[in-house]
Amino acid sequence: MNLRIFNTVDDLLRAAAATLVQRASSNGSLSIGLSGGSTPQPLYRMLGQSPLREALAKARITWVMVDERYVPLTDPQSNAGMIERTLFAEGISPSHQFLHFRTEFQDPSRSAIEFERVWRDLDLKQLDSIILGIGEDGHTASLFPGTPVVDVEDRIASEVFVPRLDSWRVTLTMPAIRAAKLRIVLGAGASKRNIIREVREGADYPIARATRDVDSWWFVDREAVGE
Repeated sequence: MNLRIFNTVDDLLRAAAATLVQRASSNGSLSIGLSGGSTPQPLYRMLGQSPLREALAKARITWVMVDERYVPLTDPQSNAGMIERTLFAEGISPSHQFLHFRTEFQDPSRSAIEFERVWRDLDLKQLDSIILGIGEDGHTASLFPGTPVVDVEDRIASEVFVPRLDSWRVTLTMPAIRAAKLRIVLGAGASKRNIIREVREGADYPIARATRDVDSWWFVDREAVGE
């Protein structure tokens, strides 16, 4: 596990932002996967404001939503809605585009299929970078332990019903996440300590499978690792 340990959450987020800006400045065109959750929200807000917004605007970027709760875009729980309120609070740069899951179909399967169609239309072969979170149960994106979507190998995106949450979601699949050139995993706070320890010890959670043997940087604070 490639751990990068920071004293504070703010230090962690600034380092993640710097990594994304550096990759954007060294590539004329790239794609970046965005996960939901509370930890990355300040990161997206940071990237959407000066001076980072202007730095990122120099590159052609396709921002890609990693997963989505099956709610309307206007719902407070919508990941895409959160991105619009943070990363795109000052508008999306002319050189950028945003691929997210459309939930207005009232059909999660159709939403996943439509996402895949646009992915292919945009000629996305793989993501350059992807921001991932880590749940206390070891999930990442909407790849929850024990759900069949974890084992889907022939799709870019898929629908999934999560019994524990009694709700539908749509998500990138494990192969799409593993195909990215770089995975940046954000983990902050003492609540993540047990799951990070178990992954370091070899537990086979979805986050472990998504990051094992592929280029993955874990940006964590000291509380999350107890060091």
